[in-house]
Amino acid sequence: MIKNILLGRPFLVVFNITRRCNSICSMCSIWQTPSKLKDELTFQEMELIFKDLRSFGVKHVFLQGGEPLLRKDIPSIIELLIGLGLNPTLITNGLLLDKKIANKIAELKCNVSISLDSLDPKRYKKIRGVDKLPLLLDNISYCSKIKDKKGVWHITSTISKINYDEVLDLFYYAKNNGFRFNAYPYNYSHCHSSARDEEMSFEEDKILIIDSFEKLGEEAIRNYLIFDKIIYDDIIKYLEGRYCTPCDAIKRSILLTENGDISSCLEFKPSLNLKEIGIKQ
Repeated sequence: MIKNILLGRPFLVVFNITRRCNSICSMCSIWQTPSKLKDELTFQEMELIFKDLRSFGVKHVFLQGGEPLLRKDIPSIIELLIGLGLNPTLITNGLLLDKKIANKIAELKCNVSISLDSLDPKRYKKIRGVDKLPLLLDNISYCSKIKDKKGVWHITSTISKINYDEVLDLFYYAKNNGFRFNAYPYNYSHCHSSARDEEMSFEEDKILIIDSFEKLGEEAIRNYLIFDKIIYDDIIKYLEGRYCTPCDAIKRSILLTENGDISSCLEFKPSLNLKEIGIKQ
């Protein structure tokens, strides 16, 4: 991985393992074009592809979707990645994170990020498109009680005009349940995964969202979360139009789709398939 960092080559693969999803989020368009099981990579194909990626210096893998837990073989996939010396992070909406799958993943050295955008049922349904907040909170509550989880478990919130006033509630909900907390602003772009939602958009009221991240920054300092404070400060710069760090797509990360296609990121259409051509080529 160090060699890749020095050479400006990707060390992170964002793997959209499926386009199937059990939510219909207003900020996402992936669920509108779900993948078919027959078109998704098989376990054997993943093994060959990730052996190739590992030989190229890739070290980290984000497993996302759609909803990755819709893959019934997700524990085996995580075990495969760990066995290859890779560091997986599972990004899930948490609705399928029941006792059986939660206990299995907790035994593996896999980081987990559970999406939770509101503690209010009506807001949750507006954002996620399904009326399942009680189920999610039950799953999170159970996960919080699992001892000796080998990975780092997070709760991640997308902050928008709908839920900006809940950031501290979400922060302390995560903290009180033993989770790390991540927050990012809702961001619409003309790519293959996002969708524009006027109720979530804060383009005309950026000060509301900026204030929310300033509050998170203050809480980060109070809780000695210095790295989190740096991230919140960068988000504020971005929201204020002052963040001008060059894009790190290709240099640090690449996108791998459910059928093996690769792209520099979600903004661009895939152009090659790793079932047909090696990553070095």
